Amino acid sequence: MATTDEIQQAVESFFLLFNGVIIFLMSCGYTLIESGGVRSQNAGHSLFKTLVIFISSALAYWIIGYPFAFGGNPNVILGTRFWASEQFGAWYNRPGVDNFTNSNNVYNLNNQDPYIHFFYQYMITFLVTNIAASAFAERCQIIVYVLFSILMSGFVYPFLAHWMWGANGWLGYVVGARDYGGSAIIYLTAGVAALIGTIFLGPRFGRFEPRTLPLFGHSIPITSVGAILVAFGFFVLNSGADHRISGVAYGDRVGHGLINTVLSGATSGAAYYLLQRLIETFAKPARHLKRRVFLSTVNSIIAGMVAVAGGAVTYNPWSAIIVGFIAALSFLLWSKLLIKLHVDDPVETAAVHIGGGLWGIFAVPIFRRTVEAQADGNFANNTFSIIYRITLGESWRGLLNSLCTAAVVMAWTAIFVAILFLVLKLLRLLKVSNEEELRGIDLFQHGEPAYALRIYCAACGEQLQGKTIEHETVGVRPNFPTIVTDAEGAIVPIEYFSERNGSNGNLNGSKLKSLNEENRV
Repeated sequence: MATTDEIQQAVESFFLLFNGVIIFLMSCGYTLIESGGVRSQNAGHSLFKTLVIFISSALAYWIIGYPFAFGGNPNVILGTRFWASEQFGAWYNRPGVDNFTNSNNVYNLNNQDPYIHFFYQYMITFLVTNIAASAFAERCQIIVYVLFSILMSGFVYPFLAHWMWGANGWLGYVVGARDYGGSAIIYLTAGVAALIGTIFLGPRFGRFEPRTLPLFGHSIPITSVGAILVAFGFFVLNSGADHRISGVAYGDRVGHGLINTVLSGATSGAAYYLLQRLIETFAKPARHLKRRVFLSTVNSIIAGMVAVAGGAVTYNPWSAIIVGFIAALSFLLWSKLLIKLHVDDPVETAAVHIGGGLWGIFAVPIFRRTVEAQADGNFANNTFSIIYRITLGESWRGLLNSLCTAAVVMAWTAIFVAILFLVLKLLRLLKVSNEEELRGIDLFQHGEPAYALRIYCAACGEQLQGKTIEHETVGVRPNFPTIVTDAEGAIVPIEYFSERNGSNGNLNGSKLKSLNEENRV
């Protein structure tokens, strides 16, 4: 008959295994949001990108990433064992995991199988890399995704994970910082990497020249399915931040994580939608400059869940409402700022995860409850919080710890991602040509379109089906081809139509664009 320890091992191992599988589906959800949010001729490239990242990051994390993060014989900087699974799983070599943000004073994996722990941590690593890479959509070469995956999965993220969650990690153990569900370590890392990469890549052709023109995604249904999977993943990732479910206190924290994630995401989505409608009511922007309401509302919901992740298991529900509302404001401000600076992020990855993650790490010391979970699964009233213990200096120290965490994450990520992209830019391996971008990366890079006989018709010289165009004079711009945008926002040079129809392509400096786009809300 199974002992109590064996039953606990089975329960905790299955809990971690289940969470890891759902996080993988969460990554798939981010891919669907990206694929539906880009133009139709580049949708397949976004899907293939995820496969490339999965392959590259798995090998990099197995060889060096996991040893850096949770390897045996750890010090304050990194782990030093388990390179490519060397002696991994031996009874005397447990992974170097500690409790300093996971609340279990004798963590020791909660008797979980070490291979399941590796699987779970790799799924988070894959998630971080996949989120960041979604900002590079529609203009990035495949080699960039490979090298970026190796850098993020094998070096950048593992060190941050060790510093916060690993045994003896200096952020969690020495400084005393807390990031229970990864607002900074997971999502702020992804957001900063996305921002730096996007700056080096530059905007997509036609996004800001000759004027600011939104390049709409091609499929709201695909985006909506992705949003559902991402929300599903947040429920699991935020509520399972302790990596444990047995015991009264841990069960209570799982429940708080679930309800707080729902409330924060819902509040953020509602707040953003109302604020954006209010802004458009007074500002009255041109129709083609209006926000993509569906995608942006989805992103605001995600921003709320990102913000609450840092302390979802420690907040009371009313705190999650406040966290979600401020997350909507943060996302809105970051989104408008990046557009103002002509930073082209196709699905607003940087605005979502920097806006939500940066606020989320500072919310933890403000709103967390004073009760913690002990190793035996019972409660302990031993945590400092500004809201509940405002007069104690230790409560305010949490803000300094959060500031330290945010600064470390942003600086560490920005430095190494900038070095990689600078080298690739100097080698001219960073961005596809304008012709490839306009006519479709799917055909040029992969030789297979995501959809048959849609915008690819223009590139192949076939008949363009079901597209209506109109003239709009914007003045003559030297060295800038006259272009057409189809109903999905895809852009192709008018010369391809001119060659097929026997015209010289001279339309008196006109720019053609879709009636459907002009009438979008």
